[in-house]
Formats: sequence, structure tokens, C-alpha cells
Amino acid sequence: MSCNSDSSCCQSFSRWLESVGAFLILRLFLGLRLLLAGLDKFINTEGKWDLVYYKDKVGNLADLVVEKGFVPIPEWMGAIYANVLGWALIGVGALILVGLFTRISLILGGLLFVSLSFGLMALPDAPYIAYLGIHVGLTAFALILASYNPLSVDGVFGLIFCKGKSKDEASAEDAKE
Repeated sequence: MSCNSDSSCCQSFSRWLESVGAFLILRLFLGLRLLLAGLDKFINTEGKWDLVYYKDKVGNLADLVVEKGFVPIPEWMGAIYANVLGWALIGVGALILVGLFTRISLILGGLLFVSLSFGLMALPDAPYIAYLGIHVGLTAFALILASYNPLSVDGVFGLIFCKGKSKDEASAEDAKE
């Protein structure tokens, strides 16, 4: 039996393939964006990995928001955020990139983008907020498409552990346990 382009089987497969492709592109973009933004915080002016430079760089950013921002943020809160930010960007970016804990990772990535947006919004005349808003929108769209994720670590584990069962059958089985 051949599959012509007018059959519902081919149209259904085509829509599935488009959704998988769209999600893969979004996931790779967002994962790389977060990962490289985190790595950038550790690279000094000579292009070398430098933990001291990281503390200075993110410390300066935190000080800027705490001191010049019109939203009162305690200094200790800014310091904690700054110390965790680079590592969080790297970790969440890597998880999204490989597709491990994809939905949770996308939510965390979206929250990172929102937190970065908040930092910019707290500063007067910060022109880059719209760029982060686009990242937030892309992350939200990726969450909508997250069920089309077979080309990931999550997708491989799903194939191994569900053993050919549909998601509804696997969910029903999990609910019984």
C-alpha cells in the first residue's frame, strides 16, 4: 500500500514531523542560548575560563541592579542571585539542549529569562528587555510543543520504559501503581 500526499495517514505524519522539527529547533536554540550565556559569564577578557572574573562580572551586575535599580532589592539577595546565575544558565541550558527533564528544564529556563528581564526592568532605560521577552515567548511556545520530543534523552527513555505503549496507556498504568 503506497502513501500519497492526499491520504490522512500522510497528512497526519507530515503534521507530526513538522511539530517534532519545530520543537527540536526551539529546544536546541533555547538550550544553546542559555548554555552559552552561562559560559560567557566565566570567560575573561583574554578568552580563558576564570572563576575570579565570574565573581567580579556578576557581582558588578548585581551591584548595578541593587544600587541603580528603582526596585528595592536587598544586597544579599542580589549577591546570591549573581553567584548562582552562571551555573544555573549552564545547567538548565545543558538539560534543555539534550532534552533531559525537558518540561521542567523549559520552565526553569523561562523563569531564568523572566528573572533576567526583571533585572533589566529594574534599571532605568534598559533597551534589551524586548529581546528577553522574545526568549520568554519562545520558551512558552516550546512548552506547548513539548509533547513532540522523541529526539531527546526524554524521548529515548520514553521509548524504553513505555515499551510501545501509548502515553494514555502508560499514564493509566502509572495511576494504578
